[in-house]
Amino acid sequence: MAVRARTRSGEPAGCTGCGQLSEWCHSRYARRLADVTLAGRPLRIDLSVRRLYCENTTCPKTTFAEQVPGLTMRYQRRTPRLQRLVEDIGVVLAGRGGSRMLRILNIRLSRVAVLSQLMRVPLPPRVTPRVLGVDDFALYGGTYGTLLVDATTRLPLTLWEGRDAEQLGRWLREHPGVEVVCRDGSLTYRQAGLRRSRMTSGS
Repeated sequence: MAVRARTRSGEPAGCTGCGQLSEWCHSRYARRLADVTLAGRPLRIDLSVRRLYCENTTCPKTTFAEQVPGLTMRYQRRTPRLQRLVEDIGVVLAGRGGSRMLRILNIRLSRVAVLSQLMRVPLPPRVTPRVLGVDDFALYGGTYGTLLVDATTRLPLTLWEGRDAEQLGRWLREHPGVEVVCRDGSLTYRQAGLRRSRMTSGS
């Protein structure tokens, strides 16, 4: 299913370089945007948009393409609504599984496209957890690694080679706010200088 639309002439649009509004039209061109399905049928939006001159003489952009809030994004062939759907499914199912789920929804995207979109998703800001999980693991032979996890959200925070108590103590000093540290049965981290934290042992 295809929907044809056209932006209005004479409406000012903000330059993508400096933000100054302009109505000076240079030309028009067509954008084809994939959207979420409509009644289970693939939906394409054929949108005619303007390319305008930037009237700011100090702006490095001579012309710019207008954007329609909520419908277009720069350099994208999918609507923001479809982008969010692909991102959400990619976060949960990754590439191959995400591609299969989208196919069920009648949206054809390869696993590479799903992974590519997933890699563009910004990481959430790191927040020092109240409850910190500390675990060590064997990489190979006698080489170990340390994993720090937010025990509340179960999200990994950082990973480093070795299981040095001094390194853990340095991390805690650089990230004040940890109240409880949950560690495995190893005694390695008892020397970490956790004077402000209450240590609990797990299996």
